[in-house]
Amino acid sequence: MVLVCEAIGKRALLEFEYHGRVRVVAPYCCGISTRDVEVLRAIQVRGLSASNGLGFGKLWAVAQMIELRILDETFAPDDPNYNPQDRGMKEIYCYI
Repeated sequence: MVLVCEAIGKRALLEFEYHGRVRVVAPYCCGISTRDVEVLRAIQVRGLSASNGLGFGKLWAVAQMIELRILDETFAPDDPNYNPQDRGMKEIYCYI
């Protein structure tokens, strides 16, 4: 979680493998979901997706992220649908 919150604070992109595919995401919010799972709310900006879901703000289970790293590339938060009071989370650690 520390690395994810650091990326959120820096507005830096994150890269990780998730379900066998490398993803690059813009992280917005991190915490505990309503299902008691540590999650990241992020928008995938590059990489592979089974549904070609680029630009969709989804919840990613942190425990399923492999080789998580912060990229040197930053982003400007501009998702009009982002809500810092995320209803998908019961506890929020860090957010934009």
